Amino acid sequence: MKKIVNIVIFGLLLVIFGSYMFTYQVRQDEVAFVNRLGKNSKPIEDPGIKYKWPWPIERVYKFDKRIHVNTTRYDQVMTQNGKSVMMQFYFGWNISDPSKFMSNTAGKDAKAQMKDAEKQLLTIVDTVVNNKVNTVATSFGSFIRTEGSADDSKVDLAKLEESIRNEARDNAKNSLGVDIQFVGIRKVGVPQSSLDVVLNAMVTQWTNKAGTIVHIAQQEANAIRAKAQNDKDTALQKARAEASATLAAAQTDALAQFKLMEQDPKLATFLMQLEALEKSVKKQTTLILDDSMGPFGLLRGLDSPLKEEDSEE
Repeated sequence: MKKIVNIVIFGLLLVIFGSYMFTYQVRQDEVAFVNRLGKNSKPIEDPGIKYKWPWPIERVYKFDKRIHVNTTRYDQVMTQNGKSVMMQFYFGWNISDPSKFMSNTAGKDAKAQMKDAEKQLLTIVDTVVNNKVNTVATSFGSFIRTEGSADDSKVDLAKLEESIRNEARDNAKNSLGVDIQFVGIRKVGVPQSSLDVVLNAMVTQWTNKAGTIVHIAQQEANAIRAKAQNDKDTALQKARAEASATLAAAQTDALAQFKLMEQDPKLATFLMQLEALEKSVKKQTTLILDDSMGPFGLLRGLDSPLKEEDSEE
């Protein structure tokens, strides 16, 4: 029984080892090459189990066809005026021509060839980045765009990324059989040696902008004060004119009243006293006064002031 078990185990191991030695699997997202005695086969892209001769007769290279993402170094890039900017980019790529990729990359296995492809792609992208940034940027300030700004001197980041992708993609296709799907700016900075200069320039720019805003605000405040003063002067002139007109009308009316009073002074005095008395007791009022004061002599009788004057005559 033990011998049978050992035979079964040996048979299973032999099958497993044989399947490893004589078969390989290609997944849906892979492309494979079989190298037979130093000569590569055509690319194998159909998924499934495939057969091969064991090494060293045949060797299988399998590459992932999905998009790979890499980043460049965070390094200095020269601008038009000779200044440098620290920039880092990311890009995504995939194998578009497997045969060209296989023949133009070096390495002892598929992993090493992928590393070599990444190294070549980084060189391609770095070269294009330096060329493109040098044509569109003058300094670090070219990459700073405030909200709502429409300054043509600022770099259009989307157009820069697109132009880098287009040129790098053409180079990568021709040299590696690789298609670069996208390129993006990951980071933009200033070299340490230029940081103080840039910060001073930014402070100066912000100070000038703040001064302009303050100047405009002062002008608006002065305009508001001038308008308020003008409105005040106009209102005063109108009030003085109305007061003068009212005073003139009152004087005219008083002159007419005096002329009427001159015709009968006694009657005028009586009427004035009567009016004063009416105004003094208009509300519920208690007065303790001598009836000889002012108009209160009328309280002894309406005719008494006139009678006294007649008696004196």
